[in-house]
Amino acid sequence: MWSSDMLRRGALLLVAAGFLAACQVRPVYAPAGSAAAGGNPAVVTELASIAIKAQTDRVGQALMNELIFQLRGGGALVEPKYRLDLILTTRVSDLAIRAREDIPVAKLVSLTATYTLTEIATRRVVTSDNVYTTSSFDVGSQRYANVRAQQDAEDRAARAAAADIRLRLASALIGKG
Repeated sequence: MWSSDMLRRGALLLVAAGFLAACQVRPVYAPAGSAAAGGNPAVVTELASIAIKAQTDRVGQALMNELIFQLRGGGALVEPKYRLDLILTTRVSDLAIRAREDIPVAKLVSLTATYTLTEIATRRVVTSDNVYTTSSFDVGSQRYANVRAQQDAEDRAARAAAADIRLRLASALIGKG
């Protein structure tokens, strides 16, 4: 009985050691992509040096703010090496229509962002592309709720577009170096 108990404890210890060997210790609140979170420090520095052209409309401002957060972790702009120009197109279309009443019950926000990353020193275009994202929202009988739901859908589309742009910019900067 004693030997089977020791054998069972030894097996349990080996299994626990195997699980712990697969763990990685990283800071919980480290910015995504930072060296502490396992990112490439050179790419993190390059992404932080991207100046984003100011946007004038609400959706453009939301996209710009999300890009600033994703590229710099909310930190201040270091010496800018690159300029990111954005052109946004937003469209709202009916997604579902209530039968016999011809009233929309769901709408779709489509966001197309055309971006160009230019190296400031040489004025050379590093990368240029389009990002397309969508987000849906329900339409009800309350006017303010519909306006707020549309704004939330636009914000979700801007967040998705910013994440996609960040990945593409990081890929282009890795390929550049």
